Amino acid sequence: MSAADPLERFAALPTRLLLDSSTLQTLLGYGEFVFENVAPPPADRARRIPGSLDDLDALRCIFQVNERAGFDIVLSENSLREVADKSDARYTSWALDVLDHWLTRVNEYQGRAFDGGGVKLAARLDGRSFGYLSAKDKQLLIDALVLECDAFLTMERKLAKNASQLEAAVGIKVLRPPDYWALLRPWAALYR
Repeated sequence: MSAADPLERFAALPTRLLLDSSTLQTLLGYGEFVFENVAPPPADRARRIPGSLDDLDALRCIFQVNERAGFDIVLSENSLREVADKSDARYTSWALDVLDHWLTRVNEYQGRAFDGGGVKLAARLDGRSFGYLSAKDKQLLIDALVLECDAFLTMERKLAKNASQLEAAVGIKVLRPPDYWALLRPWAALYR
């Protein structure tokens, strides 16, 4: 891809995103800010953690664009297991709503949501060179590949440090919200 070619950059924009449980939980906890633009209270924990407000603002921008863009927001069965492990009825209900939206999107593809290429890519994650991944992260990344996601959206800084290796090996972008917003921002006006 040529960095100078705007059509190539636009075509490479991730539009099917598996949400890491950290992202899903952040959307639930800060939904008023992300979806309604209501600032977190002055004493909120996010104000004390360096970079947290930037992360939240990037999520807000991403989901503001997505109101019109209609990107695929993906959850998997393993995502739901992580949610269920929290034993939080509100969180589980929220995750089931997101999953319902994803399953509706899959139906809209009328049998053409997947071409099978993701299964082959997912098999590559079984190699020893991915020993640095936790079992849960590896399983969610496998899910993202099988579900043919372009990106894995996470709040976790540790996983994102391995983004370039994962993209080179299996073609998926591991992005934190500010990273994804940096890719999306040049095109945001197209969706307003």
